Amino acid sequence: MSGLGRRFAALAVAAVATMSLGACSSTNSGGGTASGQVSDDDMIMVSAVRSLTNPYEAAWVEGSQAYADSLGIDLQTIVYNGDSQSALSQLQSVLAGGKTVLLNINPNTTADTPAIVNAVRAAGGYVVTQWSKPEDINPWDVGDNWVAYVTYNGQEEGYDTTQTLIDSMGGSGGVIALQGLLANDISQSRFAGFEQALGEQSGVTLLDQQPADFDRNKAYTTTQTLLNQYGDQVTGIWAATDSMALGALQAVTEAGRAGQVKIASAADATPEGLQAIQDGNMVATYTTDPYYNGAMGLALCYQAATGALDVGSLPHEDRAFYVSQTLITADNVADYATPPTAEQIVDSVQDPLGRNDGALS
Repeated sequence: MSGLGRRFAALAVAAVATMSLGACSSTNSGGGTASGQVSDDDMIMVSAVRSLTNPYEAAWVEGSQAYADSLGIDLQTIVYNGDSQSALSQLQSVLAGGKTVLLNINPNTTADTPAIVNAVRAAGGYVVTQWSKPEDINPWDVGDNWVAYVTYNGQEEGYDTTQTLIDSMGGSGGVIALQGLLANDISQSRFAGFEQALGEQSGVTLLDQQPADFDRNKAYTTTQTLLNQYGDQVTGIWAATDSMALGALQAVTEAGRAGQVKIASAADATPEGLQAIQDGNMVATYTTDPYYNGAMGLALCYQAATGALDVGSLPHEDRAFYVSQTLITADNVADYATPPTAEQIVDSVQDPLGRNDGALS
């Protein structure tokens, strides 16, 4: 569990117990509140990400800022640098500030979610978590303060991008895989999709797989090592995100093999990743739209806090769901190459459930 000390692990266990008690009694007990009518002046919006050097997360924060600006509400960005304890500590400081916190967060690992949502619930704030949560805890078990959990179908992403990679390799060769954080369930599901696609054919061999923790620099150095180890056997690279794919691309380019080694990313559709597809240096990514994600989580929290959305009456499929997504290749990359304007970002979340693609399977 990256960056997670004994003290935080104990907090997470305590949070699970507290939420279980709350679910057994009243969904709004112990500091929690139902959907309400909080005034804009009494709110602060918070967007929490690992790193602003990650292009996906930088675009996420841009989406959050566009939405907050459209309402004239202050946005505070928490950057926790892959440190779970830092994420919780920074959040607790904001919660102690006296305003109703509307939190949109990509937790560092699956195990971090209970402590985060419990802290927000106890303070009477509202939270949307994305990408990672324990399977045995759901928003409706906790109450209205945990408005929703949203994610994308990682297995679909991993499978489709691997199929595209295999096709680009002519159905034969050797591939290396760069996973994200091993304790992160979206990383696990993407790799499961990768393995599924690889297992359905016999011409492409998995030479090696390593975690690169969603980090571009780590992906770069890991790819350098694997290229040195396997040499010309490497004809394809699959990465769980654009940032890692771009780190791999840098290593491949420096080795003089750009264009020879095919590279696919399972997610993010960042501007640089899209440009790499246009340039022929990557073969695929997925539209896990970061601008939308950064705004949508805050929009759900805002509607819950103002009473525009009655969270308690929502069906489960509107509180834990997949967001619609699209495979991007050279065939359709031009349709996604231009980043959205602030106005387009805000318009996209007027109905923050509009891209709901179905309940979690």
